[in-house]
Amino acid sequence: MQKNNLDTNYKYDFDAMNLNPNSRDYKKILIRLAKQGDFDTHTTKFNTSNQKNINGEYVFVPKNLVYRVTRTLVKAIVNLFGPIVTKVAFNLKVVGRENLKGVKSAITVSNHVHYLDVLMNMLALGGKKFYIVGAPHNMKRGIAGYLLKAGGMLPLSTSLSASKNLKATITNILNKGGFVHMYAESALWFRYEKSRPLKIGAFKMACENNVPVVPIVILFRNKNKLEFFRKKKTITLKICKPIYPDENLPLRERATKMMNDCQETYNNTICDFYGYDRSTYSIFPTPEELNYYDLNIDTDEKNEI
Repeated sequence: MQKNNLDTNYKYDFDAMNLNPNSRDYKKILIRLAKQGDFDTHTTKFNTSNQKNINGEYVFVPKNLVYRVTRTLVKAIVNLFGPIVTKVAFNLKVVGRENLKGVKSAITVSNHVHYLDVLMNMLALGGKKFYIVGAPHNMKRGIAGYLLKAGGMLPLSTSLSASKNLKATITNILNKGGFVHMYAESALWFRYEKSRPLKIGAFKMACENNVPVVPIVILFRNKNKLEFFRKKKTITLKICKPIYPDENLPLRERATKMMNDCQETYNNTICDFYGYDRSTYSIFPTPEELNYYDLNIDTDEKNEI
């Protein structure tokens, strides 16, 4: 991939982008990045040559009839065919839907580990009014971008005026009983099976709007005997208990506490599913992982999160 086709506001690993994301070499690069603490580095290919300009004039949720009709049609198609696609392709299992009971609006966060995890998150929330905050390179010009927008995509931007409008749009969605999904880990690491450090933005947004954060963890389970025809692991999506803002704390401390509580939920869920020891679990690679991928072990100790 050509470097000049990429948004330079993001970090990239160009070696990883040229690899098959299912390959051992790609996974080796993920372990290398984790070892270095570069958890928000982008490692999968994308192109920005046809990216729509997200500026102060961009309307995130239009009110015109054409948009509303298109959004209704897109949602209907997703709800009709989405469960079939995810069942056939991944044998997707959703657990924990009972944790959404009584939650009228929220910010949801999940690990970003698959090209179709947006679809999985959308289906997991059922009939909720669902929107997704995503990287600007996802928003293309033309019909494809318009359909993505109708599906609920809210693109990020480096424009201050666009960012201000996005913030107001999210507040309006939450006030009307909607759900807004954010990837608090940032970059996509395809089929990565450990947690990464969360960023505070989603939790600050939740505190400013006094709504809970609902953690969602995407997990890869081993195939059963009847799934001998599958080449890859299948997927379980777990909806965890909502985390509410502590109104007794100042905004920054409140958001930090929510983020830390969510990180703990992520870590514990991953430990319990994959069999890691909670007391020794670290987001950084273990010596065994480094040895398996033929990576040197640094003498410097990393702090656990």
